[in-house]
Amino acid sequence: MPRRQVGERQPGKVDAFISVVAVLEQGFTNAEEFIGELHATASAAYTNYEIVLVLNGIDLTEIPAIRSILGELPCIRVLRLSRTFSLDTAIFAGLDSAIGDYVVHLVPGVDPVSVIPQIVERAMEGNDVIQGVSEVPLTGSPLRRAGRHLFYVYNRRYLHVAIDERATYLVCLTRRAMNSLSNAARNQRYLRHMIRHIGYRLTDFPYRPLAAYNRSRSLRSDILTGAEMVTSYSSHPLRFVTMIGVLAGLANLGYAIYVVITALVRTDLAPGWVSTSLQLSATFLIFSIILAVQSEYIGRVLSETRKEPQYFIMEEFESDTLIADLERRNLSA
Repeated sequence: MPRRQVGERQPGKVDAFISVVAVLEQGFTNAEEFIGELHATASAAYTNYEIVLVLNGIDLTEIPAIRSILGELPCIRVLRLSRTFSLDTAIFAGLDSAIGDYVVHLVPGVDPVSVIPQIVERAMEGNDVIQGVSEVPLTGSPLRRAGRHLFYVYNRRYLHVAIDERATYLVCLTRRAMNSLSNAARNQRYLRHMIRHIGYRLTDFPYRPLAAYNRSRSLRSDILTGAEMVTSYSSHPLRFVTMIGVLAGLANLGYAIYVVITALVRTDLAPGWVSTSLQLSATFLIFSIILAVQSEYIGRVLSETRKEPQYFIMEEFESDTLIADLERRNLSA
């Protein structure tokens, strides 16, 4: 019998191995209903699938109920992280573990499960990355919206990463795009930046979220996260500091020249003014040069030293049956 090709439609199902990744965080109370809906959608649409759930700081009282689901439904794997990590870190814990031909990530309670077949179909049309874009404006205070706008403008202009201001965490990735994300030697990975940074063919997927994503974070946390994103993906801030150091050095050099010329043409200067001014300008010139050079070296060190693990998996448990179609084999590079 000839081997079926990925994407070939069988009666009622698509012959493809789909991984669906979701992060369950503290405060999410509809885990059983959500998992059941994921399973019903994936099993009805694809010959083979897996559901990868990442427990990121979820209440321990919820775990027995999740374990009981594994005895009832096949093709589910659960990764419990050792502590509460950032959302992007938890997402990549699931993505790194996924083995499907196509990998979908969605936010429970925010992204509708029903869009999975649609976004996967977009990937099967030849797109490596499909990014969800909300059809409704994202919520937030005026200050947060203004900060988000400025952040994305900075990204487009200086980091050359054009992210739609309504971009969400709903994403579908082909296997080769997923491999590129997993192999990136970065200590900090941010999904919405990385999928555009790797340079694969990307298309937007407009949809209407079920609710606004509302992860409680302070303004200070948002600012620190934004700064970390920028410094993780570009040396532009360091180059900016380098330019300040160079300009400060040139200004001090000009001031030193001014002091020397003034001392030659004027005779009514206060005693010690020339020596004090020259000493100060020379000192700040040296400091400016040192800071400029150090900024460049710090940039190199930053790009070379990202070796520690990004997350830690405390335990992993899974369904009794992990392969829906036992005749299918999936090899991941």
